Parts: sequence; structure tokens; C-alpha cells
Amino acid sequence: MITGQKVLQDLRGVDIFAGLPDDELRQIASVCTQRSYLPGEFCAAEGETTDELRIVSAGKVAIEMRIEIAPYTQTLNIATLGKGKVCAWSALVEPHVLTASIRCLDKAQIIGIRASALERIFERKPDIEAVVMRNLSRIVSSRLRESRAQLLRLIAEMVKQGKY
Repeated sequence: MITGQKVLQDLRGVDIFAGLPDDELRQIASVCTQRSYLPGEFCAAEGETTDELRIVSAGKVAIEMRIEIAPYTQTLNIATLGKGKVCAWSALVEPHVLTASIRCLDKAQIIGIRASALERIFERKPDIEAVVMRNLSRIVSSRLRESRAQLLRLIAEMVKQGKY
């Protein structure tokens, strides 16, 4: 676990926790861990099951989705995320399977929060859960729009090249 003012500061700017006051963010900060990743490392892989929400606290990561349309395979960069952006949100949504991979573009610091630890906080404070889940729905909607835009670009490129 990591604690202290730095984690609280990091959580203040996180999209999924927008609107939560400091006393509630302190509760969340008390269950956070932090890891460092090197450029090119994956901190999560598409198709894996996860129980840990991840937040970029430094550096940048790419959200990547592998598309296979026989005989072609393409990796799409759905989004590039920096400080304060949540990833691996599947930890909070059954069946907890990652819909994309997370690859570090440069040296990155990632905050991890076990879903079970967040759920214990939610049980004690349903108002926190309401805010987090409302923010999560906005994030998922945004990622779906970004995914759709990238898929349309891929299809347009394939048609242009005469592949389909």
C-alpha cells in the first residue's frame, strides 16, 4: 500500500474519482499500490481477467486493441492516456475481462486498486460508489467512441487498399 499526500494529490486529478471530496479520496488512497513500468512494457493484456483498476500517475500509456480479420491482423491504438486517466476499468465490471491491452509508451507510474478493496469502501459509503460508477459510465462511453473511430479508420484504409 502507498499512502501520503502525493497519492492524495494524484487521486484528485483522476477521471473516475472526479467530484469526490478529499476525505473520500483519502479512503481510496489507503488501498492503493504503485508500480513502475518501462517503455514498451504491458501493464495489462487484452483478454486477461483482472481484479485491479489501474490509474496513470506519471508517463503515458496506449490502449491497444488487436483486430484479426483473416488473413490480416492489426493492432489499433484506441487512445493515449496520461496522468489522471483510468485504465483496466474492467476490474469493476463483470466478467472482469480486459477489452484492450495497456502498453507503456514511456516510463510510467501506475496506481493499482484492487476491486475488492474498492467494493468494501462502496459498501460503507454508497455515495462514493454512485459517483465512481457514474464517472465510469462516461469513461466507457468515451472509449467506445474512440474504438469505433479507430475501427472506421481501419476499414476505410482496407477498402482504399483493395483488401475488402
